[in-house]
Amino acid sequence: MESLVSLNCSEQVVCNSPLSTASIWQDVLAQAVTGELMAAMNYSALSTICDDPEEVAEALEHAQGEQGHAAAFAAEGRKIGVDVPSNVNARYWKRIREAFMRSIAERDFIACLIVQEIMLESFAVASYTRVGKAAPGSLGKTFAAIAAEEEGHIDHALDILRSERAKGPQRFDDKVYRLHLDVMTTLAEMVGKECRHGQCDLCHSSCVKPALSEVGLSTVELRGASLQQYLKTLDALGLPGEVTLQWVTQLPV
Repeated sequence: MESLVSLNCSEQVVCNSPLSTASIWQDVLAQAVTGELMAAMNYSALSTICDDPEEVAEALEHAQGEQGHAAAFAAEGRKIGVDVPSNVNARYWKRIREAFMRSIAERDFIACLIVQEIMLESFAVASYTRVGKAAPGSLGKTFAAIAAEEEGHIDHALDILRSERAKGPQRFDDKVYRLHLDVMTTLAEMVGKECRHGQCDLCHSSCVKPALSEVGLSTVELRGASLQQYLKTLDALGLPGEVTLQWVTQLPV
């Protein structure tokens, strides 16, 4: 993992700011750490269904990289004086994990790539990029650096998935749509304006969403950027845009 920029004077704004601001970043980091730890678990599980030794090694390397990302985010929390929690069994993350593990149970390597590399990484790239612009000091630089690394995962997966789609476009697109309904519905709810089905199990007190504006963020912007990245990635795969746009407009808001 690339070395990350050390604490600088701009971060002192965060350290000396009201506790509420540090608490907001704590909740943002909790989501990021949990997502990275779950990604590490997903890649480790993926390694168990790979037949090619090179694919096994690559999956395990990705798992190690995601653990490094989680550690980097946790370290940023300590710099601003907060302990960052994680909970892969939190409401939304548990549902996503269960969806991924259904593909593992079916030994469907392609489905696993679609969930992890296309859906989850699209959200990570877009949301981390946006947070990277809003967060001060090395906190922002860390989010931006990890967003760039995650984008590399997407690019690598696109080559594999384009080849798979060429074998049977309709069959492939039907699979993506099935996974879209299962996974993207949950991701859309996660970045919805409100948590309609109860707390996410990661915010340390009340839901952080109404307070995001205090640090220059909003769920509307994060959701919009994430779905735009997702559509861009599906377009790069070759799926017809008029179809995928309909998929996205039907997601919960």
